[in-house]
Amino acid sequence: MAVKRVAVIGAGISGLVSTKTCLEEGIEPVCFEQTEQIGGIWVTSDRRVPGTETRGAIYDCLITNSSKEMMCFSDYPFDPSVPPFIKGNQVLSYYQGYAKQFDLEPRIRFNTRVIRVEPTKDFDMTGRWHVKSQGPCGEVDEEVFDAVMVCSGLHNKSYIPSFPGMDDFKGDIVHSCDFRNGEKYAGKTIVVVGGAHSAGDVAVDTSMHAKMTYLSMKSGTTVLPRAGPGGVPIDAYINRRVRGLVPLALWKMWLQSFISYRLNMESLGLKSERPLFSSTSIMVNDLIGVRIWCGALQAKPNIARLTESDVIFVDGTVVENVDVVIFATGYEFKFPFIDRSILQESYKDLELYWHIFPPRLSRQTLAMVGATNSAGARGPIYELQARLAARVFKGLVELPCQERMLEDVARRKNIFKKLFDNHKIRFAPIPYCDMLAAKVGCLPRFIDLLKSDPILAFKFIFGPNYPPFYRLVGPHAWPGARHAIMKAEYNTVNPTRTRIVKNPGTDQSSLFFMFLLVVFPLCIFMMIFVMVIGT
Repeated sequence: MAVKRVAVIGAGISGLVSTKTCLEEGIEPVCFEQTEQIGGIWVTSDRRVPGTETRGAIYDCLITNSSKEMMCFSDYPFDPSVPPFIKGNQVLSYYQGYAKQFDLEPRIRFNTRVIRVEPTKDFDMTGRWHVKSQGPCGEVDEEVFDAVMVCSGLHNKSYIPSFPGMDDFKGDIVHSCDFRNGEKYAGKTIVVVGGAHSAGDVAVDTSMHAKMTYLSMKSGTTVLPRAGPGGVPIDAYINRRVRGLVPLALWKMWLQSFISYRLNMESLGLKSERPLFSSTSIMVNDLIGVRIWCGALQAKPNIARLTESDVIFVDGTVVENVDVVIFATGYEFKFPFIDRSILQESYKDLELYWHIFPPRLSRQTLAMVGATNSAGARGPIYELQARLAARVFKGLVELPCQERMLEDVARRKNIFKKLFDNHKIRFAPIPYCDMLAAKVGCLPRFIDLLKSDPILAFKFIFGPNYPPFYRLVGPHAWPGARHAIMKAEYNTVNPTRTRIVKNPGTDQSSLFFMFLLVVFPLCIFMMIFVMVIGT
């Protein structure tokens, strides 16, 4: 049966793009959002409604890990005046602008919580779903939808691990979702637990105000800067198709060399105990090395136990008179509105074909959009997931049989288990995005680009994988896609060019020095070579 009406659960990033995708495919979306506004985790903690305190939320010092040209939706670029890396409130403004541009808010029911999602009695025939929701005044509504897109994300319940002695500790124990800024911790002794982005941000920010901050990590971390070689944003430098042509061993050597050139993480106490590509602890941070160098922050191993006032670490060292322990230890994902046989609540058990479709359903009319982590921006990935889901709902893309889907799920789980020693989902974005785009029909062919537009073909292979590449061809192609791609590099650099500098000219002494180092030895080598050949 044709899908005409879809329930979209959540109005965060994945919910917004799913709602918009349904509209462009001619499907009527009804988006359920339990808070009073759009934005999901990008809504600041002091603006959350009661009952959602454990969900992810941003803090004052947050700066995006992904650059704006890499994290935008494919047909809605950031304003050219926006700097390459932006604050959390600017990101929220971007998503609000996206909702306004595509007139999404009339499709969203705010302050409305989904209580239950169940397949109808005739699901095997119709693929329909029974959705029960509770409105702002407590009223309960029950409706039937042709399909469901679950967009509640992976940051809906904060996770705090258990350590011996936590019940005896007299200080404060909080999660980073409740962290606002470091000023609150002025003059205090702080222990931050975690090894990823939020842990680094919280540790650095508190170290600006606290008496002392300690960063406790289970197995260390890998710290990346926001700027790559030549000042190019690191995500734009790394996420290029040409990288897939480089042998993995060479790529690992280069990246390790680049990281080591910037920071000696072993001397800073940050170095991971696991190989670079086999660790899920990645931290994008430009200040943590400086804070350690100046003595305001110290790296520590995992916590062994707590006492009434102290924190004892596994290496036997002790931090006395600790005032606050802040856990930046991530989140658990919960789907309380749907049966565990459909959506499971752990990475180990979660079964999703292509990280989107529950494979055991007799009809593929439910999609999970946003259940992935990647080494790069997630918004463009969620957009492709939503576009593919809508095409599947309409019958324009056919999924394989259940047996093949389950085989693919098992294969991916085994890969993650071998790489990370757990089932957490993390992958390079380009191969996954290209796979989804090929199914949607929006992946450009290099040969076609080379024939029609060689410059664009060159950027497709050697340049950053900007999201508008997936709007050049196929369904719902965007006429402005090429222009957005061609202007992306300029729009990244230009906002920070706020002072014009005159070219100082060529330094003759530098040229002479380069001659001595390069040209002169090369000439000597050629002379010796000619002499050897002559004899």
